[in-house]
Amino acid sequence: MTITQQTAARRGGTAGPIELDPNPNPNPAAAAAPKLGRGPLDLLNLLQDYVAETAELLPVAEPGLAERRYELLELTDELEIWAIHWPQGEGLELHDHGGSAGALWVVTGSLEEHYVRSDRTMARRSIVAGGGAAFGPTYVHDVVNAHTAPATSVHAYSPPMASMTFFRPEGSGLVVDRAEYRADPSWAP
Repeated sequence: MTITQQTAARRGGTAGPIELDPNPNPNPAAAAAPKLGRGPLDLLNLLQDYVAETAELLPVAEPGLAERRYELLELTDELEIWAIHWPQGEGLELHDHGGSAGALWVVTGSLEEHYVRSDRTMARRSIVAGGGAAFGPTYVHDVVNAHTAPATSVHAYSPPMASMTFFRPEGSGLVVDRAEYRADPSWAP
């Protein structure tokens, strides 16, 4: 049974899209130095199993959550797993993952994602509880909770992220706004 079929079975109907890297190379600089680690689909499978096996232990967003929060759940030389809690209207602007592949799985609530396609246009999708997305090392996206209830998602990155580059739209493309590094005291995924 595929991931999509398993998700559909859990939801009791058809599954929402689980997509793999819809923007294969929007940030070529992130792909300049190849890194070893798990691939996007492997990370998505891992997250699906991780969430199923640890459901009772996973932290979830509190009803009155006022600002985005995150918790490091696992960290090895090969990967990292984070729980991220999203209050209504809060998100993280356009960013990459420093050359790491990744996946996210929505545990509660629903998230909106805007991502850069390979033709450099923007696309949008919703990811609801029980669904996820996987992406390669050059993926650029933003994530926001556009709904009234807080949301919690679990994210895996491989290898663990060393940096994130943030972008802003300008003219007909994206411009680097800033970069953040894991060594910075204010590091947050």
